[in-house]
Amino acid sequence: MPHIRPASDNTNPTHSDDADRALARVWPVVSVNWVDAEARGGPGWEDPEDMVEFALRPLATVHTVGLLIHECEQFVALTDSRAPDQVGAVQKIPKAWITSMEFMVPTKEEEVPPTLPMDGSRAG
Repeated sequence: MPHIRPASDNTNPTHSDDADRALARVWPVVSVNWVDAEARGGPGWEDPEDMVEFALRPLATVHTVGLLIHECEQFVALTDSRAPDQVGAVQKIPKAWITSMEFMVPTKEEEVPPTLPMDGSRAG
């Protein structure tokens, strides 16, 4: 069986130079509100009333906050964590599903404070 590949997209960084540039950037924190897709049922028969009730129910609205790794015409890609040599899981949200996106912190590297004041408090 042939391997299915996504259509070519010039805005999709697939070259290592694009990845290197993305890794060198400061990833801004964004707040994204989006509508999620849903499915219900399995390979067997379902109760018609339950399925119609599910079909008529509004889609779930989701709120995600994360570090914006990449944005193109099709989607945004976010992660929740970034270390010098590792990142957390990446979530790609289709742009058509996004209802709003807000930048939460400065987007220019020179605007980012060198350290965050903690006022002597400690986590944990």
